[in-house]
Order: sequence, then C-alpha cells, then structure tokens
Amino acid sequence: MLDGARKGEIAVTSPFIDLILEGVDLLKAMIDDLEEAIKEGRTTLKVFPVEEFIKRIEGVGEPSEKLLGEILVEGGAVKKEDVEEALEVQRTSPQKRIGEILVEEGKTTARDVAHALREQRLSETTLKVEARKLDNLMDMIGELVIAQSMIRQNPTINSLNDPKLQKDLGQLFRITLELQKTALSLRMVPIKQTFQRMIRLVRDLAKKADKRVELRMYGEETEIDRNMVEEIYDPLLHMVRNAVDHGIEPPEERKEKGKPETGLIELRAYHKGGNIVIEISDDGRGLDRERILKKARERGLVGEEELSDQEVLHLIFQPGFSTAEKVTEVSGRGVGMDVVKRVTEKLRGRVEIATVPDRGTTFTIRLPLTLAIIDGMVIRLGEERYIIPTLAIYETLRPSRGECFTVAGKGEIVKVRDELIPLVRLHHIFGLPDGRPPWEALVVVVENEGKKRCFLVDEVLGKQEVVIKSLGEVFE
Repeated sequence: MLDGARKGEIAVTSPFIDLILEGVDLLKAMIDDLEEAIKEGRTTLKVFPVEEFIKRIEGVGEPSEKLLGEILVEGGAVKKEDVEEALEVQRTSPQKRIGEILVEEGKTTARDVAHALREQRLSETTLKVEARKLDNLMDMIGELVIAQSMIRQNPTINSLNDPKLQKDLGQLFRITLELQKTALSLRMVPIKQTFQRMIRLVRDLAKKADKRVELRMYGEETEIDRNMVEEIYDPLLHMVRNAVDHGIEPPEERKEKGKPETGLIELRAYHKGGNIVIEISDDGRGLDRERILKKARERGLVGEEELSDQEVLHLIFQPGFSTAEKVTEVSGRGVGMDVVKRVTEKLRGRVEIATVPDRGTTFTIRLPLTLAIIDGMVIRLGEERYIIPTLAIYETLRPSRGECFTVAGKGEIVKVRDELIPLVRLHHIFGLPDGRPPWEALVVVVENEGKKRCFLVDEVLGKQEVVIKSLGEVFE
C-alpha cells in the first residue's frame, strides 16, 4: 500500500492516511500484547484482525493534475504575475487558452508552452495530503520505533531461548523498519522545482551585469524532505547570485584568460552516504584567500594568528562580510552568505568550499535526507551512551602516545597527519568520572565550519537511527 503510494500508483487521500494510522495502531497493539505475554509468562498471543485489515487495503484517493500555468512558473518560463495577468485576459476572452495568451503577450514562447503541455500529459500522478496528517503519521511511527527499541533491549526477552519468538520478533522489526522507510518516502519531493527557479534568476542577473552565463542542472529528480525544500531556496539563491556577480568574469576578461566568453554555473543534487548533497559550482575567478583574510582583519573578525585555508574561506559566512569594492543591487552589502550558514545549520547540515584561482569555486551543501531522523554514531562515556550525528564526524582513530601533547595556552592537542587538533574531554563536559588517556581510548574527529575537534570517548558502539520528536506544546 505504502509502496504503491510512493510509486504514484495509489492516490494519498484522507481515507488513505486514516487507514495507515489504523495499521500503526494495530502494530502497537500487537507489540503491547507481546510485552504483556512476556511479563505474565503466557505462551499464547491474542488474535488480531490482521487478515481483515489487509483486505481493506485498497487503492484510495484521487490524482491531482497540475495546471499549465504552474508548470510554466516552476520551469522558470514565466513569472507568477504573468500567469495571473493572463487569467484576467482569459476571463474576458474565455475562448483563448492560457498558453496562447502568454505567447501573444510575449511572456513566453510557443516552444515552452508545447513543452509544458507535454509535461502535463506525461507527468506522474500527483498526490496531495495535508502536511499535518503526514507529521502525525511520522509521530506515530516514531512511537512504534521507540517501542521496538525497548523490546530489543529488554533483558528478559534477550534471555529467552525461544527460536520461534526470536523469528517472530525479527519479522516484526523488519516490518517496522520497512514501514518507517516507506512513510519517510512520503515526505520526499524532487528538488527540481527549486532548481528551476534559478533559471530566470541567472538570466536576469547576467543581463544586468552584462555577462554571458550558462546554467546547467543535474539530478533534478533527487528527492529531499518536503520541509527542506523551501528552506534550501534562500541559500541556493544567494550562492547563485554570488556565482554570477563575484565568480563569473565579464566576457572580455574571460577571453584574455583563454576561457570561453560564456561562463558556466552548475547545480547538482545527489544522494551519498545517507545524505543529500547539493553542489553549486562556477568556472570563474575563484575565491581570493588573501583578500578575504585582509578584509576580515580590517573588520576585526580575526587577529594575526595563522588560519587554515578552510577557516579563511568560511569567513565569508560572517554576517555583513563582503569583498566587493562597491555596493550594487546584487552584492556588496554583506548579506546573503550568512543565510547559507544559518539555514544549513538549522537543517543539521554543513557547507564545504573548494576553490582554485581562475578555475572556479564549488560550494557543497550536505544535508540529512530527512529532518525526522538523525543518523548517528553511538559512543560510550563510562556507563553513559550518547549519539554524535554521522554528518559531523570526519574520522575515528586511536592516537599513539607521541601524537598527544599539551600546548601552553591551547590545552591538549592531538596530531592527526601533521594537523594539530584540540582535544575535548567529553567526560568533563558531562560531569562524568575521568576516562582513559587518549592513547588508550578512542578519538572521534568532528568538523564544523572548517574547524575540527577531537572528542575523547571510551568506545564507539555502532550506528543508530534516532527518531526526532517534538517535546509538545507544554515545553514549547
């Protein structure tokens, strides 16, 4: 049923969601009965109407067709205002079609309209459901996953030597995991619409700056959590603006450098290692490390200390920071890149920068696939267990005694491949008894904003997904 919804074969409507929630309740009741049976020493379980429920799982819901105007706006062929004006004209001339009006008024081309009509005919079935109901579904499944974890970690159950019980539990855990994965997929939408909103932006900015810029997009069908789609728009907007205004050179300058007169900006999206990766790259000037550092010191953002390349490049994310010589409508005011950092951190992601002088710059945003779950590494500090988000982990290692030392004024340091990284004793932070020295324990290297830290832990227990739930209105 859920697989059919994910593939677009079944429409997701209110009855559909109600049936899913009923299924979650049924699974929870089965788990509760299992726990009670173990406590009471029962060898039999209650009979639940599973077969009857399965028979009720039928295709429900109705497909929702996209309007031509929506497709043209999403594709960047026209503005929303153009469609609204065309609709006004259509009210007085009902015999005219919306595409015909837009072409006659010069708002778009007949080719764009034909392409949109073809997309409208061939597009997959669109499914609509209230966001509140999807969130409710995720909360219920979160409860189910928590209950499953309690059973898995129950010492009484683990001590039972009952092959059939273990087999049944294994089946229950697999079903719960599949339910969780499929429900998460219902929150996912393609990033295509967000990418295509950049087409007109690049065209307009290039025209104002008197530059020639080509925009290429890859991975438009890559899916992202629906709650992230609107959030990620502003960071992309500012990075694309910067690429056009700061990165891409004027045609004459590019010609002198032996480059094509038309600059290239590429947007890419793909899944990697349980994350979604979005890349914004250009073949322009690249970032000037010394210029950034000079501006930062003039503003008092940093002192005279030595900074790594990544630490210098990440200074562009400081509020109000700009290397532009003059203020324009697009740049020079120092607003924009700080939005990239703020939103990315809000989405529990990180930004990476790679740049080569006169070859260009690539910004890489790494985000979790969904905001509903954290993919983490379970660590042990004494008898306590904590989780570090996998996205923040750079590497894990066991340093030698010679790689651990203390530097006056900087505290404990670990040398990792000729790089000196500060050591953080998590035992002290959480008020736990001192653990073992670094060379007898493990060090987890984490990275944020180009800065690395070594977390001292007793043991790495493995990976685990953590369900994120709201604390509720009382705590909010």
